[in-house]
Amino acid sequence: MKYFWMRYCWLVVFCLATAANVFSADSVEKKGSFGVVVRENFVKFSYVLTYLGNGYKEDHIAFQLDFDNSKGYDISNEIDETETILKDGRNNTIQGKVERKTASSSILVFPVEKTDDLKGQARLYTRIMGYKLKQTFKI
Repeated sequence: MKYFWMRYCWLVVFCLATAANVFSADSVEKKGSFGVVVRENFVKFSYVLTYLGNGYKEDHIAFQLDFDNSKGYDISNEIDETETILKDGRNNTIQGKVERKTASSSILVFPVEKTDDLKGQARLYTRIMGYKLKQTFKI
């Protein structure tokens, strides 16, 4: 009976640790895809949007947007900077900047005075080649 409880406790600890790891990983990286029509051809793009936090630049929150395959397009230049915004839970809007790294990779940077003000859920919006991308992150 003693060993049963020990095994049960280890199982509970393992499940809690795994669940915590899964939920924290979910808030850091989002994968998705979208399709657009370019010159009468349908083109599908797959992307990974990664929350970099405030470690990229001081007094800024950053996200990295990587495309699996740019399919010959300079897709980083197709991101509409005027529509790159971050909304917090209180619906405060922060205008972002796009820093192009390669044809298939960009950093979306949002200036914040205090990162403590952005606790909880934040929604990231941007427009790429006419497609409105929206992802929610836990900050």
